[in-house]
Parts: sequence; C-alpha cells; structure tokens
Amino acid sequence: MTRIDFYQITGNAHHPDNLVCKLCHKAYQQQKKVLLLTTDQKQTDHLDRLLWTSNEESFLPHDQQEQEGFTTPILVTHQANPMGEREFLINLTDEVPTFFAQFERVFELVTEQNKTTARSHYSYYKDRGYELNHHHL
Repeated sequence: MTRIDFYQITGNAHHPDNLVCKLCHKAYQQQKKVLLLTTDQKQTDHLDRLLWTSNEESFLPHDQQEQEGFTTPILVTHQANPMGEREFLINLTDEVPTFFAQFERVFELVTEQNKTTARSHYSYYKDRGYELNHHHL
C-alpha cells in the first residue's frame, strides 16, 4: 500500500522549493524515479531551472517530458501521464491525483499558504486507510 508523507514547513528555516530539491536528490540517490507534479507551466519551469542549480556537487537528471524509450529519473510536469514506472510522487497541486495509489510513496508539502488544502488531502488519505507519516521541519 502507498505510504503518504506530509512535510510540515514552519518558520523560515526551510523553503518549499529547497525541500522539493532535497526530496528529489534523496530519491535519485536511492535510484527511485520521481514524478514531480506541479500546478502549472510556470511552476514546472521554475522547478526545472532550480533542479539544475540546487546542488553544486551533483546533477539531478530531469526533464519536463518523457522521451520515447527512455525514462528520466525525475519528471517535472503539470500534465501528468500516470503511466510508467515511477516509485515516488511529489504532489504540489491542490488536488489528490486519481492515480496516486500506483506509487510506493507520495510526498505532500504543508505550508502556511496551503494548510487548508493539506488538511483536506490528509483526510482523504486517512479515510481510505493509507499509512500517513508527518514530518515537522
């Protein structure tokens, strides 16, 4: 069953973009493929640029579109095609994707700006019996 991780970001110690990069980096080190689901093209472009520069000591291979015959380790998109062999989903949208259960893990970020939406997502997963984990940062 899919494991759901909520990362609650409080204060100024962490920025959501930095956490996204950190989660992608950790997944890549674990050789897990990630779908980074964004809200729109603007956020997709922003995170695409950020993943190029997030860590000076390593490279995070990613793309905005899948290439036929090749699965990039990190796919950054707002137009998710749920097909494919990806283990992790980082959901930055206001909706719970209908295809979330095909992933080993789903990551949800909780900030002051999206607290109401995050609570709704939490209730949705909990009502369906998913394993929920909460991390305070």
